[in-house]
Amino acid sequence: MKEKRFTIIDEAAMHDFGAQLAGALKPGDWVAINGPLGAGKTVLCKAVIRHFGYTGEVSSPSYALVHHYDGAEMDFPIVHADLYRLSNIEDLEELGLDDGRDDCITLVEWAEKSGDYFGDADFELTVIPYGEGQRTVILLQRN
Repeated sequence: MKEKRFTIIDEAAMHDFGAQLAGALKPGDWVAINGPLGAGKTVLCKAVIRHFGYTGEVSSPSYALVHHYDGAEMDFPIVHADLYRLSNIEDLEELGLDDGRDDCITLVEWAEKSGDYFGDADFELTVIPYGEGQRTVILLQRN
């Protein structure tokens, strides 16, 4: 597993990083994203989703837990989950995150709450805030 560290100086840089990450993703990839509240996990996910051409509303799935993005302008769907409010690991099965996983990219915020339910992620990101709006992103990539 390769580890890389990135310094993100502001929200625009997080968007740029998300677009760069998206360039490495393909259908079937599962991306685990961890970090404290307000770290920028959703901003990163929005950048990835936008990179693949989705033009509709992109919002945090904190309350719905899962959003599916599959616009006509996209070549494949993206599943965006936020497990922050997940109270029980057994509830993961009801979310259907494993359904059709080979045909889409799956982005999971607060992935640490899933334990080893999904097995190893293709990409693991940890977002660590520091200073005024700055972040360090640690990226672990399998392959």
